[in-house]
Amino acid sequence: MSNLALRALTALVALPLVGLLVLWQQPLGFAALVWLVAGLALTEYATMALPDAPKAVRAGVVAIGVGLCASLSLAPGFALGWFIAAFVAVATLVLLDPGEIGGAGRRLGAVALGVFYLGTLTAPLALLKRDEAHGAAWVLFAIAVSFGNDTGAYFAGRGFGRHKLYPAVSPGKTVEGGIGGLAAGLLVMFVGRALFAPWLTIGDCLLVAIPAGIVGPIGDLVESLIKRASGVKDSGRLLPGHGGMLDRIDALLFVSAWIYVYATYIR
Repeated sequence: MSNLALRALTALVALPLVGLLVLWQQPLGFAALVWLVAGLALTEYATMALPDAPKAVRAGVVAIGVGLCASLSLAPGFALGWFIAAFVAVATLVLLDPGEIGGAGRRLGAVALGVFYLGTLTAPLALLKRDEAHGAAWVLFAIAVSFGNDTGAYFAGRGFGRHKLYPAVSPGKTVEGGIGGLAAGLLVMFVGRALFAPWLTIGDCLLVAIPAGIVGPIGDLVESLIKRASGVKDSGRLLPGHGGMLDRIDALLFVSAWIYVYATYIR
């Protein structure tokens, strides 16, 4: 089976299930799903970025990161306190087993990056779901725009790609693909507005989709940078045709963060 067909089959199975979970009228249940996703992504990250670290250190990265995600999801008003607690926990974790002292700073940086990158950026999806008026719709838009950007970039890049976007990090990505992804994200927003979200204005659609078309590829490139630095092609093998959980949510992390900021503080 070709990689494209395998990707499509996985999406065909996974997307309806994800949609049902998003529409589930139980915010805490959806939050638990987000924590599970965070745990899987953190496990993949720890395996990639800390291959020589003891299992206890890698497990600590997962535990602290999921704890940060859960704390931000349940009590975002105490965010500064959660960040302080997470940093103290990270520092303590590395101090207890710093490894070779000359490389301890790199280990501390890798541990902190994983905890704050994934522990923080997984929380906005759970927070969006808590919006009593439009929570499920915002989550669906975050997922759909990310998927639309990815799909549009893939086909536009294959059909029209000529100019490399960032070859040192991701040789396959092109400027034309990025433009195609942004256009697909805009299409998703306007179609969603017409079908089930008439409360969105044209300005809302533009202010969600255009920044999402910029930050989504940044999220993708950040994960590509981590993989390239770690010498791996995929973060894992959980999703056939897509790689690992982190491979699938790398852009969504940044897109959902932007949509949370827009829906909560700007709109």
